[in-house]
Amino acid sequence: MTEIHSFGNLPVIAHSWNKDRTQIALSLGKSDLRIYQKVAGKWKLIHTLCEHLSRVLAIDWAPKTNQIVSASADYNAYVWTLENDVWKPQMVELQRTNRAVCCAKWSPEENKFVIGASDKNVAVCYYEKEQRFWAAEMIKKRPKSTVTTVAWHPNNQLIAVGSCDYRCRLYSAFVRVVDGQPQTSNWGTIKNTGDLLYEFQSESGWLHDVAFSPLGDNLAWVSHNSIIFAVSAADPSQITMEVTNYLPFRCILFMNESTLIVGGHEFSPLLYNYNQKQGKIEFIEKLDRQETATGRQSVGIMTTKEIVIEAGQELRGDVDETLTLELRSGKAEIFGTELAIGHKYQFTSGMKFSIFTYWGCTIISSHDDYYVARDENPMHIYLNVHGMLEQLRQKADAEKTRGPRIMVAGLPDVGKSTLCRMLVNWAARLGRTPILVDLDVGQNQISIPGTIAAMVVRRPASVDEGFRIDMPLVFHYGYKTPGENIGLYNEIVSSMAMYVNIRSENVEKSLISGVVVNTCGYIRQEGYESFKHVAKAFDVDIIIVLDSEWLATKLISDLPSVKVITLPKSGGVVPKDAAKDKFRENKIREYFYGPRNNICPHVFTIDFSDVKLYKIGAPQIPDSCLPAGMILKNPYNKIMPIAPSPTLVHHVLAVSSSNDPEQLLAKNLLGFVVVQHVDPDKRSLTLLSPQPNVKNRLLIMSDVQFVDLK
Repeated sequence: MTEIHSFGNLPVIAHSWNKDRTQIALSLGKSDLRIYQKVAGKWKLIHTLCEHLSRVLAIDWAPKTNQIVSASADYNAYVWTLENDVWKPQMVELQRTNRAVCCAKWSPEENKFVIGASDKNVAVCYYEKEQRFWAAEMIKKRPKSTVTTVAWHPNNQLIAVGSCDYRCRLYSAFVRVVDGQPQTSNWGTIKNTGDLLYEFQSESGWLHDVAFSPLGDNLAWVSHNSIIFAVSAADPSQITMEVTNYLPFRCILFMNESTLIVGGHEFSPLLYNYNQKQGKIEFIEKLDRQETATGRQSVGIMTTKEIVIEAGQELRGDVDETLTLELRSGKAEIFGTELAIGHKYQFTSGMKFSIFTYWGCTIISSHDDYYVARDENPMHIYLNVHGMLEQLRQKADAEKTRGPRIMVAGLPDVGKSTLCRMLVNWAARLGRTPILVDLDVGQNQISIPGTIAAMVVRRPASVDEGFRIDMPLVFHYGYKTPGENIGLYNEIVSSMAMYVNIRSENVEKSLISGVVVNTCGYIRQEGYESFKHVAKAFDVDIIIVLDSEWLATKLISDLPSVKVITLPKSGGVVPKDAAKDKFRENKIREYFYGPRNNICPHVFTIDFSDVKLYKIGAPQIPDSCLPAGMILKNPYNKIMPIAPSPTLVHHVLAVSSSNDPEQLLAKNLLGFVVVQHVDPDKRSLTLLSPQPNVKNRLLIMSDVQFVDLK
């Protein structure tokens, strides 16, 4: 049963309970330690421990010995002992710690404790009876960044340490003075204090908490990028991770050897199951299903409608305002991503959704202006194509050859991007890691408009936030349609294909999983020739043509070595000319502010002299302006320096990874900024950026604009 405890308006930085949970020690963001006792249902302050000189960051109350260890930003740790109703402190000798002590944890036998500090130090502390002081054994092979969390193995001689360098490490905490002889462990041989047994690399994100299972054979941790990691002593080389759609987790614990509880910024504890044999971490349920209040506003009762979708049917709609959907029963998916029962999915204005079920399901919706489509649906056909591709991957896996390379083509607004998303999502659900390449410069689903991009899809896209973009490969184009500069478009396609081919050849899993290429709808005249160039550059095996018999016939004739498959478009696909500008604006806004406006971008000023601006592609000079008989080659890829001027305002600038202007076309991008103001007098630019500075000084001007109205 949930209980709410209130201790005023100050933030609770750290807390720890006594043995019978009648008392609690708190740090409320100050240098003192406060102990409260529950009297007649209310909390009463009974002790204030004042010894630290700065904010207390960590507290741990040993239930058996009734001792408290506290750690502070003053570089010190104290052990508090209760004598005659007075808590007496004793400083721990941390002579080599010169920064804040961030965490502290008693061992299971409570004869020692471990502390971690922001100067990367980890110390195993124990009481020297002869000298009568708390000594510290420092870990020599220490982490490479701030130590954020520590946990003890049940055998009292191993510790897990998490830090801001994205790693979880397993050390020996054996201290001969207090332990006598080393214990046996499934994690390896324990010999000396500080021996590094294992170092586990997380994908990214600093670690917030780490925990051992009750028997100590499993280890799990959570990081700031909302990922849960777990590893077993039976196979320490196999790290299992579960990428979630929730806000960052701050704590994790094992209920038993397989059941995990995580909690953090999501306002509700979540229950997961760790299956070590199958290498899976599976969501079970939320422990608190109540709607959460934000700030001081309470959430009212939401009017909902229950929608029953029969097998083979689809729920479709465009979101005009905020929409909440929940799968109540059955199975369903959105664009290849499976829905979780009981999870509320939020959709914002301008988004489009299509919930399809092969088995039948019940959906709870916050609005009733959406419909269930009962028309002929090609989803089974699309799934059969996925099955064919998976057979090709299995064959490639067995023979250690290249997996399928697919290109999806068709006229505008036939569902190319959606089909690509479904194909890679279905592949990722089977453990594949296909490379998704998006060449649609107008409505790119990986990067912002005016670019082409590629990424390795390691997990299905989030239902309400899309793909988790992790280290994408992005090339600058600068326009919203290929026809603006078809020569430049073809050249950056060739550069992208070269990098994708290198990635496929060097990573076996990506080689087997294959490539899915999404194309633009520009396929007439020079666009068709460019389309053939894409097919040859990526060496595709299969071209899927949506709803265009003319295009399929032409491709079969011109590319006889490539298999061409014609598929119908979904009835839910409609022309969206009026929505394209809104989509582009939202895509750029999402880059700077996050999918839910949960990122705060930076605005800063930079001198003209600190950056170099370029534009790629010179305008074509009309033949009438040339001397008689002169023919001038189209300078589509000319790299031209430009001077900062007020005409740059609202333009998107691409930040190149190149240090040489001549290599701007061949190098990928680091990111984007938007010019908000140009001051010719002060010779400065005001930029909107997701970072507090510009990492590279070579910036490329784009014709794409973004007006920040925030």
